[in-house]
Amino acid sequence: MKLLIATLAVGLSIQTLPAGETIKTDVLIIGATPAGVASAVAAAKSGADVVLLEETSHVGGIISGGLTNTDIRKIGAVGGSFAEFVKRVRDYYVRQYGGEDSKQVKICAGGHMFEPHVAEHVFREMLACEKSIRLIERYRVVSAKVTGADGSDREAERGKRMDGATPKAFSDPVKLTTLVAENLAKLGERTIFKAGVFIDATYEGDVAAMAGVPYRVGRESRAAFGEPHAGQIFIRFGDRNPLPDSTGAADDGIQGFCFRFHMTEDPANLVPVERPAAYNRDDYRHVLADVRSGRVTKFTQVIQLYPMPNGNMEANSDHPHPDTGVPSESLDLAEENWSWPEANAEQRAKIFDRYWSYNEGLIWFLQHDEEVPESIRQQGLRFGFPKNEFVDHRNRPHHLYVRQGRRIWGEYNFTERDADAGRETGLPKRQPDGVAVAEYPFDCHGVSKFDPAHPFLRPGYFYVDHDPLQLPYRILVPRCVDGLLVPVACSASHVGYQTIRMEPVFMALGDAAGIAAKVALDAGKSVRQVDVTAVQRAILRRGGVILYEPQPLRPEGL
Repeated sequence: MKLLIATLAVGLSIQTLPAGETIKTDVLIIGATPAGVASAVAAAKSGADVVLLEETSHVGGIISGGLTNTDIRKIGAVGGSFAEFVKRVRDYYVRQYGGEDSKQVKICAGGHMFEPHVAEHVFREMLACEKSIRLIERYRVVSAKVTGADGSDREAERGKRMDGATPKAFSDPVKLTTLVAENLAKLGERTIFKAGVFIDATYEGDVAAMAGVPYRVGRESRAAFGEPHAGQIFIRFGDRNPLPDSTGAADDGIQGFCFRFHMTEDPANLVPVERPAAYNRDDYRHVLADVRSGRVTKFTQVIQLYPMPNGNMEANSDHPHPDTGVPSESLDLAEENWSWPEANAEQRAKIFDRYWSYNEGLIWFLQHDEEVPESIRQQGLRFGFPKNEFVDHRNRPHHLYVRQGRRIWGEYNFTERDADAGRETGLPKRQPDGVAVAEYPFDCHGVSKFDPAHPFLRPGYFYVDHDPLQLPYRILVPRCVDGLLVPVACSASHVGYQTIRMEPVFMALGDAAGIAAKVALDAGKSVRQVDVTAVQRAILRRGGVILYEPQPLRPEGL
């Protein structure tokens, strides 16, 4: 039976599939995150037929969900699909607002600052330009099948959580062959997908775990990999030195999440903030203490606001400033997300609702609570949600900022030690199979809630600078499962992951995964045995970056 396919144009996608039948493709990508879009575009440009499955009705993950202040410092360290994305964003503002000199073009900062709906438009545009990509929305993967070493086909056994140091042994690999996805618009209707290569581009690594890949979630101990910033740690903002109470002990902690919602002061475009049904004033007791002490006197001391084109602003959680110690708490809600990576859809929906109640509740608290000074309330009341964003979701974001989910065990485990300078060169370690660059610091938001016993910080926070680091292809290749690449929930320690977890890096790893998938298929090899040199050459041909090193200073007088 033939697929019922809508024309793949911007804003349109496949909505109906033949239930119970089998769809075959070269490359199947799960998750239309920025990495998923990059994987799809890279594989399609390499000549592959691609199916991109997305659980929601949105494309672009957290970038389309509100993270529009790009986390990148050395722009030349990332190219490929990310460079195409920012160029298209800038071109959009040039076209829409009358040329190069418009205010919107200037504020977009070369395409690195933008509105969420523009991001989604651009991601869909990138997909629509590749005729061999089929985008399928509102489908959730529910089961996987594998082929064992003995050639037998069977339902996959879920991957085991294996925290701590590298295990001494892993089970024999199986090959992922089949995924089954359910139509969320018609529960019970399922479609079978077979592919030569699968790419799990979800933030949580859901498909990898379902297929049998071993993974970890929490913080390793300091001793596990010899990482100075591993485990339970206390560091003040602006410093990198652990305080004496830092034990370095392992635990289940992951850093706090928040929403990256947008706000406006334009009365004509403003939707008022509401008091959430589950509002709990006690959630903000530490902020209230900051207010009572006189240390918080402005609305913007509690949250960060970044100007975007057309007068909207992106909100982000703020850290305690080293000179004042405020805000003690902000939009991040630590601890209550520790179960998210392994939670099912229903459990995640409850966490999502709790996070939104907390985030909107904080704004409402600052706008209306009688103990908040009138000056702060009046500042806060100027802000509301933009009518022109998230129009199908009550003008509230449709994605929670999942800063980390599972981390697979791969053929290489990236850690903080990879930033150690070489004894002879003084440069970070070269990776012979380098396919991308991580240039942002190791950046971990608070893992636990504010504790008055440790003022001026949030437990688990660190921000550690380093030179740009090569990321090896092997972090994408999972142990125990063949035929699968994992560019987002990739192989790293808790600390190591904190420089990888930026969306431009995810897109670069997505490029590598999409290219590697087609190189492997053409050579008749598994992605585990792929010719990485061929992958690297293809990345470079398309403007990607696999090595970024500081240039020597010109000697004086030349």
